[in-house]
Amino acid sequence: MQPASNMTRRAFHAGAAVSLGSAAIVSLRAFGQTARSNDDTACNFGASFMTWDFPYRPDPRPEARHNIPHGNLARIQLEALLDVIDRESGQSERFVLIAPCRAEWVYAEDRLFQLPSREYRMIYSQTQQRSMERKITTDGAPTLATPVSNDFRSLTIDVRPYRHATRLNTPAEIVAATAAGRPLVARTRLDDPARPWRYVLEYPIKTMNFQPKDNTFQVDTGPVLTPDFASNAESAIDRLEMAHVAYNRLDRAEFILRRPTPIKNEAEETLCQVLHYSEVREDTAINEFFAAEEA
Repeated sequence: MQPASNMTRRAFHAGAAVSLGSAAIVSLRAFGQTARSNDDTACNFGASFMTWDFPYRPDPRPEARHNIPHGNLARIQLEALLDVIDRESGQSERFVLIAPCRAEWVYAEDRLFQLPSREYRMIYSQTQQRSMERKITTDGAPTLATPVSNDFRSLTIDVRPYRHATRLNTPAEIVAATAAGRPLVARTRLDDPARPWRYVLEYPIKTMNFQPKDNTFQVDTGPVLTPDFASNAESAIDRLEMAHVAYNRLDRAEFILRRPTPIKNEAEETLCQVLHYSEVREDTAINEFFAAEEA
């Protein structure tokens, strides 16, 4: 857990790790974090990871087949970033969404996937973790964050920016960069309509519609992290939700949020609930684009 020596890597910690109980947890404060809108770096999500070190603990489940006498380390790619900024004080906190995987029996001899299957996916901050795990059905109750020090010997998050990234200021520049096959990263800024919080989302653009004849474009990508403006949860991490985002202009964004969604029969009787992208929200926003160079 040494500070990054490669200057192309965004500094994600301010020197040494901080001690939380028996765990060493690396600080997630990034330089320039309170001024994300003026930052011309762009995250290389393909080279950015969360890595945790999990100590050995007996698994009390009778079906457990983990084989981790030394514990286990896991490196998981980052899928989206979100900074929460207090507009009055300038204080900020960063959250990351990791890519999903399926629940597994680690280092078992065979039958590695757990059944019934479930999706392992988490949000992490400097000191907290929140499960966004998905099973086949849901009871609709939101998950709540817990301290990362409860589970890990250490947890590090490495956000690596592209060595070269160009801010795209016009639809024509966005379309041209798309047509040229350059990796695209977007940043969307939202202001809470009722509270003094600003949210800066950063994510790779995986799907882009574009038309060079009239320089039109439409982003449709995700998942991203977005604030749930209706949430009254005390902790910022518990006010976040997964969503996909779509927009075709620079001053608004449309989100479809993942929500408990009823499955009904022909008689409109609810059979169960699943987590599905089913609630659409339109927001005033500032969308920024960056085109990266691979080298």
